[in-house]
Amino acid sequence: MTETAPPKISLQDQRSQAMRTKICRAAIDCLDRLGYAETTFAKIQAKANVSRGAITHHFPTKQALVAATAMQLLSNAQGPVERGDSLDVLPVYDLIMTSWTRIVNSSGGRAIVEILVACRTDAELYQLLEDSLLDWDQSNLALIAQSYTSASGEREDTELLWSIARNFLRGLLLHEKFVSSPEYLTRMMDRFARMMESQLSVRPTPDQETQQ
Repeated sequence: MTETAPPKISLQDQRSQAMRTKICRAAIDCLDRLGYAETTFAKIQAKANVSRGAITHHFPTKQALVAATAMQLLSNAQGPVERGDSLDVLPVYDLIMTSWTRIVNSSGGRAIVEILVACRTDAELYQLLEDSLLDWDQSNLALIAQSYTSASGEREDTELLWSIARNFLRGLLLHEKFVSSPEYLTRMMDRFARMMESQLSVRPTPDQETQQ
């Protein structure tokens, strides 16, 4: 069977995507450093070193830009729970710690928390993100259920445990400024990861189940 070659991306489309990525990266930096309320087109423009027109050409409003930035960040956040072709899956302890160090406790992680909090009061932003956030949540839970199982073996319980873990990590990020020392924060993360380790385990592959 002859495979159909993927459509070629035009040079203009490549440039357009590069510009969108550059603007979103600047938005992440501003959201991280300044918070949602203080993030403006002017500050994003200065950080990205582009014209105002370049921003509004791709993103007509601040909410449209922030929504696009959120979806880019959430797409990247799937990394630790995705099962690759090698079928390698992180042990539960490593999954929790990696999610914290690489995803949540990062510039992007702080930016997404700012966005999620802003959705409570910015109706336009919430409307733009509502369906995408729900779809992402279901996709993320499905990935977890594919690779991990709860002690009870019930999928619903597996998804609930992962939802608890995600909310704990985001809450800890908000609490971070009030923690007395980085060492104490590390101890909290270690204890939580050990607790989750007792509740979740890596789901065996079909071959492993056959061998058993």
